[in-house]
Amino acid sequence: MASSAIPCPFSRRDSHQKDRGFTVLELLFVMAIIGILAVIAIPAYTGFIQKARETAVISYLGKVKRGEEIFRLTDPAGLYSGDFDQIETTGAIPPATGGASRVVHDYNFSISSGVAGAPYWRLNADPVSGSASVRWFYTDETGIIRYNTGAAAGPSSPPI
Repeated sequence: MASSAIPCPFSRRDSHQKDRGFTVLELLFVMAIIGILAVIAIPAYTGFIQKARETAVISYLGKVKRGEEIFRLTDPAGLYSGDFDQIETTGAIPPATGGASRVVHDYNFSISSGVAGAPYWRLNADPVSGSASVRWFYTDETGIIRYNTGAAAGPSSPPI
């Protein structure tokens, strides 16, 4: 009959095998992997945030257009407004501070209006950062939203 030896938890052999932590090489390897992932993920994340910001700006431009049309229909002279506070009264845009200009979604919105043969309004949305790598926007009474990358957009900029 063969006897099976059961190892004793207090045996001499087990007492020399202590739990050890990570080696410096293992820690450096893990840190290198985390660094590579960060180099890939951070630009992708910032790009995602900028795309979301631009989408919000385009939506806001559409709201201002709707507000301008409502304002013109209710204005006794049939003119557009060059003041965000007046456009707010239409309910098309949310209340905020700023008359002819305001900052929304990290973009500076500047509006103007007038009469040159026919009533008009113009709206520029420029990034607060002034970055040359993001889109700048423009729209007017035509309702066409235009953009330019790295510089102010205008009536001759390409449409979205």
